[in-house]
Amino acid sequence: GMDLIQAAGFRSAYTTAYHALVQRARRQPGEVLLVHGAAGGIGLAAVQVGKILGATVIATAGNDEKLAAVKANGADHIINYTDGFRDRVKALTGGRGADVIYDPVGAAVFDESMRCLNWGARILILGFVGGGPSLAKTNHLLIKGASAVGVRVGGFNEFEPELAAANLQVLMAWATAGKLKPQVSHTFPLNQVAEALQVIIDRKVIGKCILTN
Repeated sequence: GMDLIQAAGFRSAYTTAYHALVQRARRQPGEVLLVHGAAGGIGLAAVQVGKILGATVIATAGNDEKLAAVKANGADHIINYTDGFRDRVKALTGGRGADVIYDPVGAAVFDESMRCLNWGARILILGFVGGGPSLAKTNHLLIKGASAVGVRVGGFNEFEPELAAANLQVLMAWATAGKLKPQVSHTFPLNQVAEALQVIIDRKVIGKCILTN
């Protein structure tokens, strides 16, 4: 259901998103999912998987081009996070906040996300591309009956290989049916790996950057 370039960017992104939302967040149909870094590889995967699982998806990104890509991939609402997002999330949810927050960014984004928690919310910690880890305010978690949950698909594959294999079978079936569409914005030959890394550093990539031979 995809070409080899798309396939190269498929497994890690979609297995991360599916494991995060299904096993770690234990999401329920109809919940509000807030996806940060939504134009990145695991971000776009989370938007697509979240929609299949029945979530209302609010997605954040840093410029109009990225927001347009996120919207095209199924997000219900888009927010430019450079102006902050707490007030918009609260407005879009009738003041309640998000049920699941998918955060590969960390730093200040995590801190502001702690102000967007609905009762019983789960905030998923996937990485720290925004500059480093944050200290979760445990009083916010207490008041909201919320959970901060780590997500590491490498550890999941190692310690729960049978469940990880079952997840992959679900994702492969969805891909075959055309429900998942990996997005690749940049490709480089292997001898231009430095240039490939630079476009990632410069935050120009939408979806995945793939090296070819």
